[in-house]
Amino acid sequence: MAAAFLENGQARTLWLSGVHRRSATKADAKILAGQDLDYSLDPFDDQSFYRSAARSRNAALEVTVGVSPKASRVWLSKANSIEGFAASAALLINAVAAAKQGTAEPFRFLATPVQALDPAQVKGG
Repeated sequence: MAAAFLENGQARTLWLSGVHRRSATKADAKILAGQDLDYSLDPFDDQSFYRSAARSRNAALEVTVGVSPKASRVWLSKANSIEGFAASAALLINAVAAAKQGTAEPFRFLATPVQALDPAQVKGG
């Protein structure tokens, strides 16, 4: 979903959840809003947050798309008609079909989930 909808775009809204230990001095979650939030992320403060959802203006699709990877959801604005809904659905399906495997998390400085863990590679300490 990130490769299809978030790469080559300007992040307008980010919903972030923390992976750090709960503390009175650091938020558990936060929401950022702006023009292009990749430039607003702080490499020190935000490295213990992961993206739970994002809304980005996709340059290739020329629409603003919302993505929630954990819930496997994608959204656009409300359609005014069934024809508009069908056109939006086709746009999203075509974008997924055309997407190549993403290289990495589209937002630098954020934590990323581990896809697989090989127990043989874990070393005690």
